[in-house]
Amino acid sequence: MGLMLVGQTAVAAPKPIAVYHNEAPLQFEDAQPVILDGTTLVPFRALFEALGFQVKWIDSGGVRQAIGRKDDLNIELTIDGKAAKVNDEFIPLEVPAQMLNGSTMVPLRFVAENSGYEVTFEDTGSEYVINVWGGGDDPDDSGDGSASIEPWVVKGFVKDGKGSPLEGVQVIADNMLLYNSNLIAVTDANGEYRIELPQLATTWNMSAELKRKLNGSTIQISLTPDNDNPFAGNTGAVRHFVWDSTGPRPEGCYSCSGKVLFYMADYFHPDNPDLPPPSREDVELTLVPVGPLLDGSEGETIIAHGEDSGDGFGLQDVPFARYKIAARYAPQDGEPRAMLVRVRNKGEYAESVTADFQSITSSIHHIEVEVKLGPK
Repeated sequence: MGLMLVGQTAVAAPKPIAVYHNEAPLQFEDAQPVILDGTTLVPFRALFEALGFQVKWIDSGGVRQAIGRKDDLNIELTIDGKAAKVNDEFIPLEVPAQMLNGSTMVPLRFVAENSGYEVTFEDTGSEYVINVWGGGDDPDDSGDGSASIEPWVVKGFVKDGKGSPLEGVQVIADNMLLYNSNLIAVTDANGEYRIELPQLATTWNMSAELKRKLNGSTIQISLTPDNDNPFAGNTGAVRHFVWDSTGPRPEGCYSCSGKVLFYMADYFHPDNPDLPPPSREDVELTLVPVGPLLDGSEGETIIAHGEDSGDGFGLQDVPFARYKIAARYAPQDGEPRAMLVRVRNKGEYAESVTADFQSITSSIHHIEVEVKLGPK
């Protein structure tokens, strides 16, 4: 049955399309694969995450992009774009990434082969079977010793955003049959781990815990794997983790970055009580890193307005570091004006304050400040 588009036909295939990665089936929840002008399109997030990418969606200024980032590889697909960007090179597409029935669909073979995988296609008669083989970069040698799936074994690696291995990270296999029944491994110098599973009829979920010291405080980050689907012990699995301190926050990893929240100390306008009090939406914060980020890299100055969240109003997804924080009031209909700032409920107001992240819980980390208008 065909779905007619302008100049193209998307075929909700007359037979099912089954997609596998190293013999493990890929699950597509939001939309199913389709064949469009001979090209198989699949939901972008499920494919990128299965291949170990961190994903990002951009919808700004009329441009919509699906972006995957892994180690030193960056793939950008623009919706309806005739070419995709692989690192710094633009490569033509036979069929572009596009929106189908509200889902973002990308060409499977293009993404896989430009990530170093091999793709095979087979018509079994009852279904189309697509296999994506390899561990990326070099399909015959993944470089991490963990590309092939073994029964009763879960294995993989933990790396930072630059592709360097992370040693000493706890990786947890959670037995979903028995409560609080976990197996724990610690990554070696190559960032690799391997857990041999008991031969029980159960499924497993994977997670990882990374701890780092920052200016005397311990920051704990709960990492989510590239594929967070549960798996059966008898099939085994490969699950990789990536911690990128400055990249887009992986979906579900709420501890991968912090928040800088601010509170308005002016309940009345200090110049004229008949005027409305300053609005938090008009406050601009400047964050200047004092020393390296949590991963040891050099941070960048952040200048931004706040936004609301369940935790409070402020800057979201801020890389962990010590920051010198300043604020100014910049209403659209008035002149910008300096503000005074202090750590919440502590000390005197000043033109800036230097603060560290505080752990609200083991996985939630905030800097909280108060701001008020300074003198004219």
